[in-house]
Formats: sequence, structure tokens, C-alpha cells
Amino acid sequence: MGPVRGGLILALLPLQASAGVCETFRPGWDGVPVTGFGEAVALLGSPVSLVLLVATVVALRFRSQWGVLGTSLLWAAWVSVIAFLDPTGGARSAGMTEGCVGSPTLFILAVSVLCTAAVLITAPRPAKE
Repeated sequence: MGPVRGGLILALLPLQASAGVCETFRPGWDGVPVTGFGEAVALLGSPVSLVLLVATVVALRFRSQWGVLGTSLLWAAWVSVIAFLDPTGGARSAGMTEGCVGSPTLFILAVSVLCTAAVLITAPRPAKE
């Protein structure tokens, strides 16, 4: 194994310098890699998601189409921030490499199902003849 290949392999291994990333994202992390379900629970438990969940429930309670539209747009913005923009400056991808941050795919799917169900629930029903 040449020095270039050996250096590349060592560069991919998690080192102590990047261990601070996991202390930032998951302070009580026990070393077990986070699954998609665990990441979905963590993202749904974030303050932004909890506020959006309450807003969605209120819009559904009053069957407000405009409220559901607004909350769906806010959910889309929040999912876009999580999926495409990295507000952490690359720490999220480093956490995924370490294993303390999971894939947000299940969270995105859950939000999609929630918004679709909310739109269908508040859709106008056809008039009976």
C-alpha cells in the first residue's frame, strides 16, 4: 500500500479532532450509529418542528385551507433547510460520517405524508345532489 493510498484511508477514519461534532449534536451519544428512525424522532422533536406541528393541528382543527397551505409551505421551507442548506457549516455531514447523525429521509417522508393528509382533510367535499 503506497503512501497516497494509506493517507487517503487514514483521512476517512474518524479521529479525536472530529469527536467534538458529536458532542455538539448529540451530547449523550453512546457510540451506536443513529438510524433513520432515531434521526426522524430527533428532528421532529426540534423546536421548529414542534411549533409547526402545533400550527398544523390548529389549522386542521379549524379546517382552514389557508392555514394548511401556510403550514405546508413552512414545512417545505424547514425540510429544505435540513436537506439542502447546512446551517451548521458542514458539521452535519461530519456527524453523519461519525455516525451520531442519521439520514433525514424518514423525517422528510413523514412531513410529506403529514402535509398531504392535511391538504386532503381540508379539501372541499363535493356537494350531494
